[in-house]
Amino acid sequence: MTSIVLTRPHTHAGKSFKAGERLDVDGGTADWLVANGIARHVTEPSAAAARIDADPKPVQRKESKS
Repeated sequence: MTSIVLTRPHTHAGKSFKAGERLDVDGGTADWLVANGIARHVTEPSAAAARIDADPKPVQRKESKS
């Protein structure tokens, strides 16, 4: 997935988005939106992605009782 920021209002997958909103779309869609002046590529990581990388939660596993 590629992160983009809309530079003008746009409807994607049946949902309306405002200019300035961030979307994660496939690479081809991102390139089309950028080429048509609807969006720009995002270069900085999202806050959620940075938070996940910085503070991973431990995985809890259930072990069998045999």
